[in-house]
Amino acid sequence: MKKKWFAAASLIALSIAPLPFQSASASSGEAVQAEEHPDVSEELQPLLDIAPEHQPTLENTDSGLEVQLVQEKLNHFGLKVEADGIFGPKTEEQVRQFQADHDLIADGIVGEKTWTALLFEEREDQFTVDDAVSLAENKLDNEDLIFSSDGVLYEEDGKVFYILKASSQSLIDNGGTGTVGYYHVYSNGDVLESEPPK
Repeated sequence: MKKKWFAAASLIALSIAPLPFQSASASSGEAVQAEEHPDVSEELQPLLDIAPEHQPTLENTDSGLEVQLVQEKLNHFGLKVEADGIFGPKTEEQVRQFQADHDLIADGIVGEKTWTALLFEEREDQFTVDDAVSLAENKLDNEDLIFSSDGVLYEEDGKVFYILKASSQSLIDNGGTGTVGYYHVYSNGDVLESEPPK
């Protein structure tokens, strides 16, 4: 009986205890974003924190805040559409045009690559080593690889990237250095094999 009361008391304490890092992060992040991204309405600002690979796939007949964000971003890029949160034929037409303008498959469906292009400016401001590692893990899809970086954000031809060293965990476990290659991981989602840094 004492164990049940202890467990119940612990759950109650956890549920009412404030988590300061959550509220502080949300309030400070929104204030900064509202100033940095005036082309996105305030209610949609939190969606900018979601990485493209975690955004929903959107297509004709979908609706919601994510659709409204896509519409506002299309307007930002000069592709005029009513930002009503309803993915209709006009939104699909403008998504196709945006995709064609950005050398994407112009299918009218907002998937990861289209999200990456739409949110490029926001993601470039927020691009971290953790983002680069996540992109590399997803693109290379090899559970044996582990990634490391010097933490320096490089810029070349107007694009920003991190250099990641890929190592094989199984080679490390067998006494080797484990290094199997290097990659440039760009804020737009490109992961390109590269030479070792000099």
